[in-house]
Amino acid sequence: MKCLYCKKKIIQSKEAKFKPFCSERCRSLDLSNWLSEKNVISSNLNAEENYD
Repeated sequence: MKCLYCKKKIIQSKEAKFKPFCSERCRSLDLSNWLSEKNVISSNLNAEENYD
């Protein structure tokens, strides 16, 4: 498995605290990108589309 932020290989184990990230730093940077809207969901859903 690779870190979703930096793509560094992550050793899979039950003790992996920051999974799917390799560290708290990568987890925080990814969250920061979402909060600053650098990461967005690519398409908008209309209410009508959800109920068809």
